[in-house]
Amino acid sequence: MLRKLIPALALALTAALVLQPMGGDAASSQLDKINQQIKQLQQEMNRKAELKKQAEKNAEIYKNQKEATKEEIDALVKLIDEAGTKLAKTQEQVEQTEEKLRQTGLELEDAIQREESTSAKLDNRVRLMYTNGAVSYLDVLLSATNFTDFISRFDQFQSIATSTKELLEDQKAARALVEEKKAQVTRDLDEVKALYDQIASQKADLEAKESQKEAMVAKLSQQIEDSEEISEESERELMELAKKMSKLQAEKNKIQNPYKGGKLAMPLKASYRLSSPFGNRTHPISGVKKLHTGIDMAVAQGTPIYAAEGGVVIVAQWWSGYGNCIIIDHGGGLWTLYGHIKNGGILVNKGDTVKRGEKIALVGSTGQATGPHLHFEVRKNSEPVDPAPYLK
Repeated sequence: MLRKLIPALALALTAALVLQPMGGDAASSQLDKINQQIKQLQQEMNRKAELKKQAEKNAEIYKNQKEATKEEIDALVKLIDEAGTKLAKTQEQVEQTEEKLRQTGLELEDAIQREESTSAKLDNRVRLMYTNGAVSYLDVLLSATNFTDFISRFDQFQSIATSTKELLEDQKAARALVEEKKAQVTRDLDEVKALYDQIASQKADLEAKESQKEAMVAKLSQQIEDSEEISEESERELMELAKKMSKLQAEKNKIQNPYKGGKLAMPLKASYRLSSPFGNRTHPISGVKKLHTGIDMAVAQGTPIYAAEGGVVIVAQWWSGYGNCIIIDHGGGLWTLYGHIKNGGILVNKGDTVKRGEKIALVGSTGQATGPHLHFEVRKNSEPVDPAPYLK
């Protein structure tokens, strides 16, 4: 019986020796092909991650510029209000000065009329003296009853002439004074109007600058929106690439015990505070209300992070808003994601096979984080689901 088995065993051994190199070559060729595809995918993932990172950086820059521009607008509005107040006061000054000019004009007209009236009286007296001649005045003087009466009449004539002349000079002086007053008021009015025009020009300039700043805010808002769209699109593309990477890694590593469902181990062994659950919320940094795709477990910087289940590491790098990030494919379409890992805190590499409970990273606050914590996600077929039911 043994002699009969020996030829069969020899034939099987020969076949194995002949066929093994062929199988090894085929597997090596397939592995090279997978490695090449993984390399290409990784390059594309790096490019998309850099694109997302740059888009988020641009969005942050635009947000800062927008806030600064809003502050400039507030300052301009304040200056515009001040200019408007000055303009109103200056307009009151213009109106008051115009009223002074009107009153001064009336005073000047009155002074001119008084001067003209006195001048007319003097002209009449001169004309009367010219018409009657010196004889009439001489008759009045010679008709005096005595010398005292003569002197009295002569003094009266002299007083009348002197007072009329003085009155005329006084009225000329008053007219000159009123004319000077009117000229000064006119100069004041010109100055106030010039000041009004200057303030009005400044106010118009400030309003034009405000309009420019408002247009800049609108432009920056659009740039922020565009950058966030690029970031979100890049994240979607990264997830699609990660799905492809997951399939290639699964094929490459030939996972023997894929995760088939059930409970996951807690990624932290230290006590923690649940600072943000899964679900819709207002982002603490961007202020945008959207889905929080995992749970935030607040804990001290450097706290060890452990794999929630065995699987293949498909991401171990900076991942935009997640900062330093690890994604593990557990098979069956189930991934776990560990975000905000400290710089230098990633302890595994892409392509590594890890065991459940294996130490893989250290807690940090990289990416968009307000403090040290672990952002933990569970993704089913690359879509985020509530991790709570999966954790013990």
